[in-house]
Amino acid sequence: MSQSTGTAAPATGAPRRSGPWKIATASMIGTSVEWYDFGIYATAAALVFPELFFPEMSRALGTVMSFATLFVGAIGRPLGAILFGHIGDRHGRKKALIWSMTLMGVATVCIGLLPTYDQIGVLAPLLLVLIRMIQSLAVGGEWGGAVLFAVEHAPPRRKAFFGSFPQVGDGVGYFLSTGVFALIALLGHDALADWAWRVPFLLSAVLVVVGFVIRRSMDESPEFEAARQAEEAAAEAGRTKESAPVIGVLRHSWKTWLLATGAFLITVGGYYIVVTFMSSYAVAELGFTDAQAAGAGTAASVVVIVCTPLSALLADRYGLRRVTLIGVLLHLVAAFPMFWLADTRSVAGLWLAMCLPMLASTIAYASIGTLVSGWFAPRVRYTGLSMSFQTAGLLGTLAPAATTWLYSSFDKSWVPVALAFAAMAAVSAVCLIACRPAPDAPGLPHTD
Repeated sequence: MSQSTGTAAPATGAPRRSGPWKIATASMIGTSVEWYDFGIYATAAALVFPELFFPEMSRALGTVMSFATLFVGAIGRPLGAILFGHIGDRHGRKKALIWSMTLMGVATVCIGLLPTYDQIGVLAPLLLVLIRMIQSLAVGGEWGGAVLFAVEHAPPRRKAFFGSFPQVGDGVGYFLSTGVFALIALLGHDALADWAWRVPFLLSAVLVVVGFVIRRSMDESPEFEAARQAEEAAAEAGRTKESAPVIGVLRHSWKTWLLATGAFLITVGGYYIVVTFMSSYAVAELGFTDAQAAGAGTAASVVVIVCTPLSALLADRYGLRRVTLIGVLLHLVAAFPMFWLADTRSVAGLWLAMCLPMLASTIAYASIGTLVSGWFAPRVRYTGLSMSFQTAGLLGTLAPAATTWLYSSFDKSWVPVALAFAAMAAVSAVCLIACRPAPDAPGLPHTD
């Protein structure tokens, strides 16, 4: 039988299901919207938020506080994973994805309208953190659901490829966010800090409308529908109803959750170091302009967009765990060279400094979602995958503030930062090797 389609031909009179290409593309576009929103916050946190929301502090301390809002606000990510994971596992992947994207867009537009410290004083950073928490709540339900939607519609031999489309969406969102900032930064830092920083946030409203329309057109996951029918049949037979998905994860899959969190650590924490710390380091210490730093980030996003599907195809051919592990270990190789390249103080060097670790991240990130989704049973898969990724995201958002503190504490030496980057990669490698798939997770590849 041909493997060219993700679903069997519908019976006569049955509704025609969307093919894997349509579902994967829709997942990619929706994720692009969400990570555009998240990316412009990370970029603004590095370039303008220290002076807009923490002007009473020194530049170094203001940068630490700005990066700290990434962590404080990210407390909502695991909560979002639980909330939207429950919706996705109990009421449908599609419904959870639509609501998460809508919430993210509203929060992002609110940041674009937020008064600064000079206008309303200490209330400004407090509101920034509050809105950031709402953003993080929405992100908590996005990535895992988007990956599952693509994977559960994909044909057996192309799970990693179609499951990589949301990761491509991350790159597209990052490309759009850094690209918009690179363009408006050409107006000069004064204009950027005065009013132009609001433009990327307000543009989110347009993207959300587009993403909403696209997601409304998607069919529900066939694996979710099968699981729901099985649960309804069990209820009719008088068997005990399944507990809430989060209880199922904590009771039966807590070791898997912890190991999966560790496996995700470098792909999330490493991303923040490259996007935020490196951007701040390039501008504050090496003399690059805001536009040059944002341009290097845009170049790194192109690496993500181009190399993600290629890496996923390799994973489908040679094994998910093997290719993911190679990507994780490449972070160890990139830890010191990325700083050597940046210290050349050339634009080309800065581009390579961001593209090299992003390539390592892309190789790992392309297939890790498909791999980890197979570690959880279908009835808790949305919750388990989302909790793992978002717990890693919560820890990863500590990276910019922690590495900035390390840099300042060790006489402005980047060596401790590089060592921390390598240590995260080592943790991820150990967790990746240690964890194995759930025995009752049918239909997903578990190749090494």
